[in-house]
Amino acid sequence: MEIWHRVTINAPAESDLLKMIENLTLKKETLQLPGGGGLLVLIDIKESDSNWPVISNLISTANAADMKETYFNEEEIRNAEWLRLIPTFERGYPQPKSHWPLKQLSYEIICPQCAIYKQIAPMHLAKEPFLGKKSFMSMIWASEIFCVPEVFQNLKTIQAHGNQVWEALIHKSGIPSERVQQLYIPGITSRGIIFEDELIRKTCPACGITKYYPHLKGEMLLKREALIPDMDFLLSNEWFGHGLLAWREILVSNRIAKLVLDKGWSGIRFKVVKIV
Repeated sequence: MEIWHRVTINAPAESDLLKMIENLTLKKETLQLPGGGGLLVLIDIKESDSNWPVISNLISTANAADMKETYFNEEEIRNAEWLRLIPTFERGYPQPKSHWPLKQLSYEIICPQCAIYKQIAPMHLAKEPFLGKKSFMSMIWASEIFCVPEVFQNLKTIQAHGNQVWEALIHKSGIPSERVQQLYIPGITSRGIIFEDELIRKTCPACGITKYYPHLKGEMLLKREALIPDMDFLLSNEWFGHGLLAWREILVSNRIAKLVLDKGWSGIRFKVVKIV
């Protein structure tokens, strides 16, 4: 597991802070601030870097912005009992785009203030997507996952449990896509994610549902009793997002992750879920 940080520091011109940053031997990008008032310094650094203690201190003392992300190696993924499936390849917007998200053909909106929803019909694509060599895709704004036919053929071969095949419709024609179908997941865990105190969360005043900001650092912790037995695909009971963005985490079993790695499929990646 490697935790990366993208740190943004506002460094005044000719300041000791700027001189100190310039002397550090790490990857950084600088942008001139308007009016010649200094530089905006962008630093990508992993916590195992020898410079991390210095940058970590700067995050608090210099009031720097810090975006975190975690990457797991193949061995860690193959040894994990459960994982999060993270889409990395997006194509287009869900349709009708102009009415997103509150007036969708595919969603029943449960709360118009936080956009908590239930999918009730196939998703609509603007046009046939071009995936190149990718096997998975998602859409901008939406968390649903779409796959090429080869993926579904192999899921059927290993008798995967907890997934369904839903058509994806080309919006103007209403005809099913010939390139992708949705990997629909009906099963939802009971509440069981253990959240760090620092993870930002907001409870909707209209519906009372709490949405959590994205879980980015380290392993996600999930209570074993939250899982539905004999499933390979599940959605988290808990909601994530902010504003009118809302999604449940996609959880997959070890054998699904191994299948994806063995086949060399791309368009997604995995994050380890620690079952406790």
